[in-house]
Amino acid sequence: MSGIGEGRAGNFNCSGPCGRKRLVAAEFSKKMVERWQKDMSNKITCKTCTLKAQEAKVATVEEVGEGEGVVCSACKKELPKTAYSGKQLRNEFIKNNTQRCKNCVLEAQKAERDAASNSKEQNLKELRDKAAAAEASGDKTAALKALTAAAAAEASIHSGVKVQNKAVFKARGKR
Repeated sequence: MSGIGEGRAGNFNCSGPCGRKRLVAAEFSKKMVERWQKDMSNKITCKTCTLKAQEAKVATVEEVGEGEGVVCSACKKELPKTAYSGKQLRNEFIKNNTQRCKNCVLEAQKAERDAASNSKEQNLKELRDKAAAAEASGDKTAALKALTAAAAAEASIHSGVKVQNKAVFKARGKR
């Protein structure tokens, strides 16, 4: 099985340089999906286009060169102040020596996004394995519960909507 979301059409179109059509919500940031849900005429860009734009911006900053600036706590390079966001240059980061250049922040965000994606894929695989085991055991209630959880996890990945676990049901009249 290839990556999650591949081969499935969605309702989202990227207005960025790639111009891809019919993408699933997982291709966009949560904020972009929310913006589109508020007003469907809003133009949104996919994570790939956004990341490329940020990397191009960082590349132009790095061309300015090293020297006369602030030392990045991650890559240990002395870079000009233009290589940092305004937030990274605030006193609390400078005092604690935790300021990171835009390039290091982008790399950290990319690693975090990849880890989250792998975590979702692993969780879905585990839920599908539980569903298969429940079906093999013959317990129809457990199989239905496991299949429902797997379907909800997969829908969450493709739609971008979080699964809300409200599986506590009470009979009528009882409190």
